[in-house]
Amino acid sequence: MKYILLMRHAKSSWEDASLSDFDRPLAGRGLKDAPRMGRYLRKTGYTPDYIVSSPAQRAKETTLLATKAMKCEESIINWDEDLYFSSTQAYLDAIRTAPKHAETTMLVGHNPLMESVGSGLSSGSDRNAIRMPTAGLICLESYGHQWESINWGSCQIKWMVIPRLLKEILK
Repeated sequence: MKYILLMRHAKSSWEDASLSDFDRPLAGRGLKDAPRMGRYLRKTGYTPDYIVSSPAQRAKETTLLATKAMKCEESIINWDEDLYFSSTQAYLDAIRTAPKHAETTMLVGHNPLMESVGSGLSSGSDRNAIRMPTAGLICLESYGHQWESINWGSCQIKWMVIPRLLKEILK
């Protein structure tokens, strides 16, 4: 069984209007939520073996903060510009090319693509049936034994969690 974690980047800052969208950093709330989600993954045992992240500043910060909180090595991170500039197919390709040894792969990216990918993997349709707030996290499971076999509609949602919920649970 393979697990896929989809995490939307944490809350970004709009404070500096001179920055391009790609270069926007995390806001204060995002700086708290990203490690909170990482701690949750560590506590539940769903730490990834492999991470693919958009290199946009807010996704990069989210990934690094969550990885540190999970106590994972940064060497498991692969920065992929296609998760910022491309399409849902780029997300599926990132999953399909995960290393064979990985049992859990995590993607960190942007909406609306994250919602479309979660919906597509679980239902076969990329119509946004799933709503992911910033730093939202979805765990999907596939009964396939190889990453290459994962396709639209081949997974089921195991759980979903959002930072606001964790803030209440993990006081």
